[in-house]
Amino acid sequence: MDNENQHRELHGIDGEIYLSSWNEFENKKSDFLFEYSIGGDSTLETEKIEIYQHKANEYLIKNEEEIKNEMLNALVIKYPEIQDIYDYEPNEKEELMPDVIDPNDFKNLIELIRIHFMNVKKDDIGYIGFEFNCKWDIEHGLGIMTHKNRIIKIGGADTSFMEWIAEEDLLSEK
Repeated sequence: MDNENQHRELHGIDGEIYLSSWNEFENKKSDFLFEYSIGGDSTLETEKIEIYQHKANEYLIKNEEEIKNEMLNALVIKYPEIQDIYDYEPNEKEELMPDVIDPNDFKNLIELIRIHFMNVKKDDIGYIGFEFNCKWDIEHGLGIMTHKNRIIKIGGADTSFMEWIAEEDLLSEK
């Protein structure tokens, strides 16, 4: 069985998943395998994979290109605000956080490192957080919380695994 098929399903509380849509982005691992974990910031209390987490993974696999594009388009919109927060000097800005107009400009700025399948669900499909390394903040990284192809929040890497963000979104929909 090749890596792609072997790594399309969730097999444990943590493991690796194959996502070909990120093949043009920075990737330190080979074969476009990305780590995943079940449970976000409550992973220590998580004992098994729930059906809604499997459904979230199935949705991700079927729609990974669309989800990636939604995340990158949302990041293009949010990025100037993030640039203002970091406020790099011009020479540092050009290297670490250059202006971005096209989503593809992020190819050399971010690297997907982990996917978090949250213990929170909506419409019987779990929330997913995407954790990235990024050039502008190697300590805190970048995180994007999603439900299906909807972007919930963009922030530091912790945004990708904090369950309260998904729970807050659930409450705001009611």
